[in-house]
Amino acid sequence: MKVSRTAASDRTARSKPPAKPPVRRRAKSSRENDEGMSRAAIIRCAIDLARSESIDEVSMVRVAREMGVAAGLIHYYMGSRDDLLSAVLNHVFQERVANLPALTGDWRGDLEAACRSTLRTLANWPGVANYIATRNRFRLFQRVGDGEADYGLAYFDRIGQIFRQGGFSAEQAALAYDMTMMFVTSLGVEYANHQAPRDHRDFIVGYVSQFDPQDIPGATFLVDPFSQIDNDARLNAGMTLLLDGFESWLPAAGKPRRRSARKSA
Repeated sequence: MKVSRTAASDRTARSKPPAKPPVRRRAKSSRENDEGMSRAAIIRCAIDLARSESIDEVSMVRVAREMGVAAGLIHYYMGSRDDLLSAVLNHVFQERVANLPALTGDWRGDLEAACRSTLRTLANWPGVANYIATRNRFRLFQRVGDGEADYGLAYFDRIGQIFRQGGFSAEQAALAYDMTMMFVTSLGVEYANHQAPRDHRDFIVGYVSQFDPQDIPGATFLVDPFSQIDNDARLNAGMTLLLDGFESWLPAAGKPRRRSARKSA
């Protein structure tokens, strides 16, 4: 029995699977085209976000959206969100270490200069100041990849050298370091959030003035000078108190000449 060529062609066409639609590839973002996908490129993207947004907003999904890729790809290169945040913090800590003045051997001058330098760095990264003030993870040391330096450790070492060279015992230096970082971190948060009394002078004075001074003699006594305190006043007074207090721990014969805190940051 002969089968027409047309019928055979129809039967062959029906036996073939339907052709697959063409795959549409997602257009690469300019960031991908320029830098390609890599751990370094992802970290740079996260750092850019942390400059303009709270570090709490930096996530795998947020970076993936910025780079125009799937979040799974960010996980592939970075591991976890903790690794990503630590990489951002390590970049900030690298800047903090790079800005530290060279050691002079004068522990008071070196510590004061380090504190002021640290505050200037934190002023550039307000979200980081808030983060390290409220989190335990990565406020001191960082997760780093092969060949990467931990700049949290580098900073810890530098401040430790200052106290060691000043003649403090290890126990004294450890407590002094902790107290110094509490002061610097809290002041960094105040800078970031504009919480100095002088920033809110009108409200403070206006509120207290509603009451009879005889009913609130203590508040009346404090309100005017309190409402004029700015960040420079806090820094200068705080540094003097810390430095004088630490110096009192040293043997009298080994005390260096006392220096006054500088007048500006």
